[in-house]
Parts: sequence; C-alpha cells; structure tokens
Amino acid sequence: MKTIIDSQHLRVYAVLAQTSNLSRAAEELQMTPSGVSHCLKALEADLGCRLFVRHSRKFVLSQIGGEFLAGAEQILDQMKAMRSKISTWNNWRQGQLLIGANSTACQFLLPPVLREFRESFPGFTIKIEQCSSRQAVALLLDERLDLALLTEGSERSPNIEFSPVGEDELQFTVNPLHRWAVKRKVQREDIPNGKLILPERSGNTYAIIESYFRATNMNIQPFIEIANEQAIKEFIRLDMGVGILPKWLVADEIKQGLLVTLPMGRRRLRRRWGVLHSKKRTLSLADNLFINISRSVFQSLLRSSEV
Repeated sequence: MKTIIDSQHLRVYAVLAQTSNLSRAAEELQMTPSGVSHCLKALEADLGCRLFVRHSRKFVLSQIGGEFLAGAEQILDQMKAMRSKISTWNNWRQGQLLIGANSTACQFLLPPVLREFRESFPGFTIKIEQCSSRQAVALLLDERLDLALLTEGSERSPNIEFSPVGEDELQFTVNPLHRWAVKRKVQREDIPNGKLILPERSGNTYAIIESYFRATNMNIQPFIEIANEQAIKEFIRLDMGVGILPKWLVADEIKQGLLVTLPMGRRRLRRRWGVLHSKKRTLSLADNLFINISRSVFQSLLRSSEV
C-alpha cells in the first residue's frame, strides 16, 4: 500500500530541481545533505520512479522528474495559500477589545454579549472600563477604548459614530404595597413628592427623565440619586421610594410579585442604546460581531420582558 506523499518531500524535490546541487538545496532548506537525500529517496520510493539523474555533484531532472515538477509546484503553492488563509483567520480570532460601558450595561448586557462573542473569538482578551457616556466619548477619541455600549446622550461628538442596538421604555417602578401600586394609578400632583430614586444627575438617563418632566412644566428633585440601576431596584423593593426603570430590567421581580411598573403618563419615555466608536476606527470583524450580538441580546431582553 502506497503512503501519502509528504509535503516536505515535495518541497525538497522542488528546491533540488531549482538548485541542482545537494549542498545548496540543504542550505536553503536548513537541512543536512543526508536529510535532503533521505527525503528524495523516500519520495522516489513513494512514486516508484527516479526523479533525478546524478552527474557527479549535480542533480539533473529525469524526463519523468521534469514532467512532475509543474504539478508539484502547483501543490506547494496551494498549500502555501491555504496556510496563509488559516494564519489570517487565526489572527482575526486573537487580539484585544477595550470596551466602555455604564453600570447597567456592565451588569445586565455585557455578560450575555461577551459569552456569545467568545464562542467566535476565544483568543480575544477583553478589557472593560465602567464609565459614563461623557467619559466614554473622551476615551474613544483618545483611542483608550475601542467600543462603548451606552445610552445615547446629548454630549456626542461629531467624531463619534453611534450604532443603535435598541430602545427601551422607562416606567415608574414601585413596591407592590406602595399606594400607587394599590391604586394602579399615578396622580400628576403626587409625582414631585413621590420620593424619586433616580440615576446620577450627570448621566444620560437622568437628563432624559428631567427633560420629560420639564416638558410638562414639572421640576423634580431626587430623594436618592445613585449611578446604579441594580441598587435602585433594591431601594424600591424596600419601599423606600419610586424608581423610573425599563421593564426588561425588572422583569424577574415583576414575575415574582416583588415590583410593579406603572405608565409615566400619556407620553412614553424612551431611551436609545447603542455602541459608540471613533469615526477614525475602521471596524474589524470582531467589532461588527460585538455590535450585532449586542443588538440581538438587547432585543431578546425586550421580548422576554413582554411575556
């Protein structure tokens, strides 16, 4: 039974055909002359024919050897191209991604996004920087972040691209024993005195909440102000006040009867989420995959909250 032709044997044959000299071929191949001679003998044994005629120190192609050369070189070229493709793919699958995100994205969005991302890019190193939108813009422009998963804000720079991943609706969120939950209704005049528990004043979510009420000539003052929506949920569970949160964030607590959401009013209060990046950055395969997975995960969270 014939063995499969070894690619190294083919390479030895092709180089020897070019040099016609055992020592020069050995030098180019970084082998010993006896190693080259052994490979050639093994190839000739596999093929069942002589590829060279020996003349003193010179190796001259035989008739069959000359006819075989073009095919051998074609095989070697194809193998070289395939190795190059594999190397390029491996390089795509390795690297580093510097991601900025606010506290909500860090806690609820990034874990499922990165779990799926790592299936395609297991060799990537991921570094996460928790930051506000304003901080993220500065870091992106300074090339200290590659991407940022955040809510859309008014401070966006013309040099920053915003790729939308979804939009959620903010609603009043209260303890089931809160008077608003019992009545299933929110009186407009009760809102300013409702002990509102809101995100930090410098953030995008606070800005859109304040803008929403200002449009109805209502000024609000937070009872508690904190840059962590998970902490806001806990304060509400303890019936310490009223939060303004998206339904997807409290879907589990609603199912368990721990929290209740109520409409803000006739007008809906919406906020947009997206992935930010510098316009100077050419998005890589990994960047685009991160954006697409972020969009898919966010939409999945929205759908699950409506069930």
